[in-house]
Amino acid sequence: MVGITAVGVLVVSVAAPVPVPEPPAPPRLAPAERWKAQEFARIIYTASDQVAANYVRPVEVRELIKAAVRGLYEECRLDVPDKVLQGIDQARAPNQLAEALAQIAEQLADQPALQGPRALYAAINGFQGATDPACQLVSPRTNTFASIDIDFGIGIELEGVSGKPWILYRVEYQTALGMYPPTGWLSPPRRAEQIPVPAGVPWRITRVIPESPAQRAGLKPGDVITHFNGQELTAENVPQLFAQFAFPPQRFDPQTGVVVPPDRTFTIRRGAEKPFSVSIKGTSYTPASAFGVLRTSDDKWDCMLDRNYKIGYLRLGAIESNLDAKVADMLADLDRRGCRGLILDLRWCPGGYVDPGVRIAGMFLPADVVIAQMKYRNPHRAANPPEIRNNFPSMTRYTTYPLVVLIGQETTGGGELIAAALRDNNRCVLMGQRSVGRAWIQNLIDGGFGGLQFKVTTGESFRPNGQPRQRKPDSGPLDNWGLKPDEGLEVPVTKDKSLELRDWAELHALRPAGSNEALDFDDPAKDPFRLQALEYLRKLLDEKR
Repeated sequence: MVGITAVGVLVVSVAAPVPVPEPPAPPRLAPAERWKAQEFARIIYTASDQVAANYVRPVEVRELIKAAVRGLYEECRLDVPDKVLQGIDQARAPNQLAEALAQIAEQLADQPALQGPRALYAAINGFQGATDPACQLVSPRTNTFASIDIDFGIGIELEGVSGKPWILYRVEYQTALGMYPPTGWLSPPRRAEQIPVPAGVPWRITRVIPESPAQRAGLKPGDVITHFNGQELTAENVPQLFAQFAFPPQRFDPQTGVVVPPDRTFTIRRGAEKPFSVSIKGTSYTPASAFGVLRTSDDKWDCMLDRNYKIGYLRLGAIESNLDAKVADMLADLDRRGCRGLILDLRWCPGGYVDPGVRIAGMFLPADVVIAQMKYRNPHRAANPPEIRNNFPSMTRYTTYPLVVLIGQETTGGGELIAAALRDNNRCVLMGQRSVGRAWIQNLIDGGFGGLQFKVTTGESFRPNGQPRQRKPDSGPLDNWGLKPDEGLEVPVTKDKSLELRDWAELHALRPAGSNEALDFDDPAKDPFRLQALEYLRKLLDEKR
């Protein structure tokens, strides 16, 4: 493997030029500017080297470089000339491959679509063409929580401010502030006021994160922000106001030296209601991802759904790093209250971290049973063994009462891992609809620019019985992927109804502690999944009497 330093030397001290076709765009850079193309090539080569060493299947650096080049041309909406790819194929040594990439970057340097960090983004995300779509550049916020792309420190997501538009804005703006060098950029950085803002006017809230400052302030998805800190949002001032919102100036407590979170004031328009103002102070918080039936006045969850039959209900969102501890507390409370059956709702679980996921599964299983099988490209580098068993110390286990696990068309990754562990060990029945079929294990590597990281697939998770969960591009409906409900326990609902149920569940999770507001999700009779699960468990419990 060629390291970062060695690649830098190879790019600068070129051995022999690689044949490259005539430039499809304006003339090649002046000698003084050629260093930019070489720096660009160094970053892409280094990233491809790391991906090749860690990806779940063997993939050559050369194939990743070709995928990166395709990404560049696709961003420019151009076809890749055959001679360009042939030039990469003809490169033998690493320095020749890096030089070929530098020459291609040099030819495309004047393309408007590749200005600023866009060329680096297009090339590195182009690795998807040689790997899989789950491999991608991600915002640094992903390091903290699996479920958050950007929440501005207060727990809201705005329409348009996610993924590529947000990442490029963040890198460009923070580079303009001097926080990052424009290393590898094929063009000079823009001034802060010239950088396109990803949010429109006004700002529409698409998501509010449970237990965040925004949730506690009463904000809801669909709310529209019309004013920020007393100023009305307009097309003219939104670049300045969005920058103040996304990157507020830091103030320090003169006594402690600790950063003082800024107060941010918003005017909110909610449907036909009279506009109102809220002031929110950004603070560190942990997003909630375990929900029960009713949020009590002391801000905990009552998880008893049927008090007569003592049937509990627990819904999981994203599997965050501390979720297992919260689930353990909720199960302990149900146990103290004499729980005789449980509905575990994984319909909208998008996955997350592996460790808390396997510990949650382990809470319902006997000791030493297999929870999941893992296959890594490099087993000696993996933090987890190939087979994960239920050998967690000091864990209270709930192995006796009947369990219904709800799955659906948005049950993904870690949610599928939990459901498979429980079903294959005959601990539950699965009810609902077939799950997504995503079982990749991913790790983060340095993206090489702007503080970004690249998610790379390093392994695959299998069911305890050894069957695959991952849905491949050529997988058919009869193949083994995802999870299916048990025979006779499928819940047929339309796509529109599924989306409506998800929206209800999100609003239910945001209801403030102690609120008496009635919501649709309060009534399980309106939810075909929970209604059928309740009927199943009631019948089972009646038979045991």
